[in-house]
Amino acid sequence: MEELLERVACGDRSAFDRLYREFFGLVFHIVYSVVQDHAQSEEVTQETFLELWATAARFDVTQGTGARWVTMIARRRAVDRVRAAQAARERDNLVARQALIPTEPDPSEQALTGAEVRRLRDALAKLPKEQQILLTRAYIDGMAYREIAAALGIPVNTVKSRVRLAAAKLRELIPR
Repeated sequence: MEELLERVACGDRSAFDRLYREFFGLVFHIVYSVVQDHAQSEEVTQETFLELWATAARFDVTQGTGARWVTMIARRRAVDRVRAAQAARERDNLVARQALIPTEPDPSEQALTGAEVRRLRDALAKLPKEQQILLTRAYIDGMAYREIAAALGIPVNTVKSRVRLAAAKLRELIPR
């Protein structure tokens, strides 16, 4: 095998073909023992042989046998695949958990009590009619500023500033 790896390092395609034929089964078996999925094992086995082709020049006979080097690459690639799959599952689980966490407060927590509604209505009634209309359209009817501007025939920026002023005045009028 060492001779094959040396020839592969020199770009010998026939040596690579032979290496592939002779060691595909071993590499696949190693990868499958880690990955436990046939299709994934085939992919990782192919990636292993691509890496062998690209890095054959790094093989050093003084560091061990060619078979050991090949199996080390196969095992590392398989473990990397399993880790990547676990990380993807964890990310998916995190996204799913975050999707279940409400980003808006619970409507039941936002609901005003009867007394609060009465105080709000009383304060709203004390505002000038124009401010009542602006606040009602913006906050109760849920109209956008541009829709209010079109309905009243005034500029959008004017609507924004008048709604802001009306809301500030309303806050002052609501008893604490």
